[in-house]
Parts: sequence; C-alpha cells; structure tokens
Amino acid sequence: MYNRHSGLQHANLQSALPLLEEAARIVGREVHGPVTIADYGASQGRNSMGPMASAIDLVRIGQADRPVSIIHTDLPSNDFASLFTLLADDPASYMADRRGIYPLAVGRSYFGAILPPGSVDLGWSSNALHWMSRNPVEVEDHGWAVFSRSAEARAAVDALLAQDWLRFLTARSRELRPGGRLVCQFMGRGDNGHGFEWMAGHFWQAIMALRNQGQLTDEELLRMTAPSAGRSLAQLAAPFEAGLVPDLRIEHLSRFAAPDPYWDDFQRTADANRLGANWANMMRAANGPNFVAALDPKRNREALLDNLTEILAARTAADPQRSCSWNVLIAIRRV
Repeated sequence: MYNRHSGLQHANLQSALPLLEEAARIVGREVHGPVTIADYGASQGRNSMGPMASAIDLVRIGQADRPVSIIHTDLPSNDFASLFTLLADDPASYMADRRGIYPLAVGRSYFGAILPPGSVDLGWSSNALHWMSRNPVEVEDHGWAVFSRSAEARAAVDALLAQDWLRFLTARSRELRPGGRLVCQFMGRGDNGHGFEWMAGHFWQAIMALRNQGQLTDEELLRMTAPSAGRSLAQLAAPFEAGLVPDLRIEHLSRFAAPDPYWDDFQRTADANRLGANWANMMRAANGPNFVAALDPKRNREALLDNLTEILAARTAADPQRSCSWNVLIAIRRV
C-alpha cells in the first residue's frame, strides 16, 4: 500500500536530489572499481527507483560498465517482496536497461550497524529518519507525544531523538569509507511550531471518533502514540558541534517548507473529497501499521483501518488547507 500512496514522500525527496547527484559525481571520480550505494529506510522501494537510477548513472560517468551494488535496508518487518517485484517487473525500476547492477536487501534497523566497516561509498535516506527507534512515552492527549500538552513527554521525545540521531551517525561513520558521502531528507521542525499539526490533529481526532463510537478502548488509544517527530537544525548539528562524530563533516544542512502535492491538486480540481482521500490514504499507508499494532488481537484490524480512513478523509475534506510542515536536508562526508 505504501508504494501506491506515497506521493507526498516522493514530492518531499525532490529537493534532496541535487545533493545526491553532486555526491554521486564525486564518488564516481574518486572510486576506482565497483561502487556500493546504501539506501537506508527503503520501505517498498517505489521512491528509491528514481534517486538510485540517477546515482547509478552518475557514479558510472567515464566507466559505463562499472559494477554497482544497491543495498536497500529497512526493518525486518518491511515488505521486501514488493521491493524486489518492483525491481524485476516495473518499467520505473533502476534495473531497466542497465547491466551490472546488483540489488541486495538487509532487514535491520539503521540505528545500529548494518554493513561492514568502510564498505559504503554513497548513502541515501529519504522520508525515514523522523521515525524513532521506539516510542519513548505514551500520552493520552494526542497520537504524537511531540504534540502533547505534557512538557515531560515532549522532553522525552527530544531526548530519544538526540540518542537515535547519534546512533545513526555513529553507525554510518563506521560503514562509510573515507571520503564516502551520505545524503538524507526527512521531517524537520520549525522555529515556532513543529509543523504537521493540522494533519496530525485530524488523524488523532479521527481516532478519538472511533473511541467515542465504542470501537476502541482507552488502553488501545494510549498504545497508539506514534514514535515519530521532526528535528530542528540545531538538534541535527549538535553531535557534530560536540565532537561526538569526529570522522563525519556536514557538507550541507538546511530546512525548507515541505511541498503539498495534494493541495496543489486541489487548487486545480477544487475537489475536496479527492483532497481528503489523498491525505487519508497517505496517512493510512504511513501510520496505519502503528495504529493496528496497538489494537487488541480480537479486533478486525482492516475494518477499523477502513473506518479510520473514512473518518479522516471526511474531516480533511471539510477543512481543506495547505499543509505547513518542514523538511530538512543534510549532506555528510566521512573524512
């Protein structure tokens, strides 16, 4: 489902492509022989196809037959079957019309070591690093603890964001070869707000509607606290400034207002129901697994997901607006 409803994520990553392309050109000039590219947080792979195709072509400039390994990583629960089916059968696959490409997959969290030391020439991650390694705290007043009224809950989120970011960077410091590059794009945070409040609020209210209808218990609601939140530029720079990752250097760090392709479509069509359906399906694909994991085993999970999606679509259609959230870009070099 994620492959079918990840248009927002596809729009988000476009701003990171120039950084990936620049890094790929550098790697292509510096590396002699085979190249290894790691795709951290690949999900079902749809949004990896274009970036990986560009990276392959750029690292091959001047050596068209250079072997390139693409290593897709995600959690063990990821749908790797859909990824490899896409690679084999879809016209958008980076395998199409290219030889000497070796796709691989690793089912392991990127908050720890995944690949051998010094084995990665180029790393890429899009729309993934706002997910935390675990849920640091459960709150009863929102689906995301970062939006809770509790200052203690928000502090717990920031503490785990810092720990996870350092763990991610430390693992990549080991895996990247000297001179290797890493480019990441993911959800950020604004100066006067986290961003994403509008849609997160509607998602939570849709969950509460199910609760008010007697379809969910308070215990289930508590377990639904989502383990995701954006980071500020200061939070991203902190481990570098503190000397905690001495082998890594920031080449680029920026924040930008995230695109909203669903709003752009609404501006063309004036179809509020379509806007609601687009957002609801995207939120179901991205956050549905966390929702159903919190349900009691006796629940009809698909039916509840259908109900949640329907309520969220109706709420969004009744309150059409442009989402005002943030993305961050960071490009890193291993010295």
